[in-house]
Amino acid sequence: MQDGNKIRNIREYVEGMRRRLHLVDSVAMPKPGDKKSAAVLVPLIHHDGALEVLYTRRSDRLASHRGQVAFPGGRFDHRDENLLAAALRETHEEVGIAPHHIRVLGTFPGRRTNATDIAVTPFVGLIEGDPILTPDPKEVAEIFHVPLAALSDPRYRGSFRWKRPGQTRASEFPAILYGGQVIWGLTFSLTLTFLDHILDRPTRRRSSQPRLINSK
Repeated sequence: MQDGNKIRNIREYVEGMRRRLHLVDSVAMPKPGDKKSAAVLVPLIHHDGALEVLYTRRSDRLASHRGQVAFPGGRFDHRDENLLAAALRETHEEVGIAPHHIRVLGTFPGRRTNATDIAVTPFVGLIEGDPILTPDPKEVAEIFHVPLAALSDPRYRGSFRWKRPGQTRASEFPAILYGGQVIWGLTFSLTLTFLDHILDRPTRRRSSQPRLINSK
């Protein structure tokens, strides 16, 4: 990247990113009856000579992970041809971006959630055209963007303190702190894995003097 967030040649940069990601065809289909598979989209937006990553903040009315930052996505179900289809469907439902506005670049290793043991597979997509973002109020409280350069910048690294239900003491988790938003947990982990794949060097997991944010 050049000049802060600016990228000298977006087309070449995106093509280089695509080559570093894994092919979508490498993702296995969930087994019949599998209720422990999910998929998310890492949406990239070209804005003013830079790339930004789109995130959502989950509604406070949801039963799980309420208020947390996430990528659009959700569980695989019988409507979906494959995991990519699940990610694209959920993205359309949650933020209003139709599949024909998304150029899928590839995938990278996902992970299982700690609490529910759900295998989450991420896909990366470049948003093309100018779709109108329409959050589903039942699931999404807010949509926001973070410059790609900021995600790997140690100045925006810190910690988030959160108490699990039923626990008496809060635990501290690494986080990205940007624009009043706190990216932590599974979304933080997926973000760093994504950065490790597209950048020439591993990303830092924390800043040398992390800032601490407390949960509500």
